[in-house]
Amino acid sequence: MNTITEIQTVSVRRGRYDEVVAIGGHHASDIIDHFADALPERRVDFDRKGRGGALNLDLYGYDAQQKVAVVQVREAFRHRASHFMNTRKNYVLVGHGEITGLPFRHPVSSAAVRAAIRKDPDNPASAVRAAQRWMWGVSEKQLAKSIRQGDVLMVPVRGTPEGTAIEGGKMVVGRSHEVRASKLLRGTNGEIFAFIPQIHHAKDQHDAIYAEEERWYEVRVADTAAAWDFSRPVGD
Repeated sequence: MNTITEIQTVSVRRGRYDEVVAIGGHHASDIIDHFADALPERRVDFDRKGRGGALNLDLYGYDAQQKVAVVQVREAFRHRASHFMNTRKNYVLVGHGEITGLPFRHPVSSAAVRAAIRKDPDNPASAVRAAQRWMWGVSEKQLAKSIRQGDVLMVPVRGTPEGTAIEGGKMVVGRSHEVRASKLLRGTNGEIFAFIPQIHHAKDQHDAIYAEEERWYEVRVADTAAAWDFSRPVGD
């Protein structure tokens, strides 16, 4: 059997709640286990009266080329035997840094993930792409032309943007990504624009990225969905 990073979009089987059951000959649990260090541990802890809780993981998307997955983290709990079961859940994008291999976990929009699955259920990468479009507020076309480093994206823009010059030729965004460019601008709504930029990671967890064209780019830091304690962001 091929490793999970070699999975091709051959056939996808989904369950009752649209979760991925299998991709080709690979069970969803095999893929989830590959990202175990980026995810909370599964647990089941109920007493004889049904009081207690459980934490479950389900796969909703996988992109073999990017080596990232979208996983639903779901907690079910009951405080009293007479109570209904309560549930709390988040969807997270998980993967590993390309240099260090350290795990990352990024909470994303559940609405974006579910809409992508309804539109294209047979493509396991559709949920991943939808999560990424939501993170940076871009279209599929923009995403395809952009350059990513962790949770920072360089998005090409048309023409010369308006804004106030940022002196020094460098600045840090997203706490650990240093943008370097011959010209930097801050837009009227706080956007960061850079001319032929390059981005270096202060923690050396990602390869440096470089603009592919002699033009302006907007540097965007990914949005993060609200998350419960058990699925808060990890890494980057």
